[in-house]
Amino acid sequence: MRYIGKRAESAVMFCGIMNLPPSPTKFTKFNNILLQAARETCEESMAEAVHGAVEENDGGRDIAVAVDGSWQKRGFSSKNGVVTVTSVDTGKVIDVEILSKHCICPNKIKHLQNCKRNFVGYSGKIEVTGALSIFRRSEFDTTAVQRSIHKILG
Repeated sequence: MRYIGKRAESAVMFCGIMNLPPSPTKFTKFNNILLQAARETCEESMAEAVHGAVEENDGGRDIAVAVDGSWQKRGFSSKNGVVTVTSVDTGKVIDVEILSKHCICPNKIKHLQNCKRNFVGYSGKIEVTGALSIFRRSEFDTTAVQRSIHKILG
């Protein structure tokens, strides 16, 4: 319930209305289990999408892709963004990069191990940075890709 902006009282009311047992008060254990399952499913799904795109391309690993970025908020003030690479032939997501400027560490110089901040800069650059990161992980010639991206996106 917390992920949709509701507190514990809303969860208790929802469970009562739906005739469900009360919701657990500590979600961390369940969140970690759900996060691990989502990560595994995501990785398997993207691996299958890459395999399908390569098969669609007669075994060639030089596949056509579309890169798209999205932000949590409109404009260029968002602290979180996601970049996806999708196969043009199959329409399936091949890779994802999630970037965040948000930091909750008490000491902004020395970040905690679980700090989610992995991007520094203005929000408009999130898409370019995510695309470069994804292409660096791929088998493409990154120099040519970087030049192409900078020409397209400025």
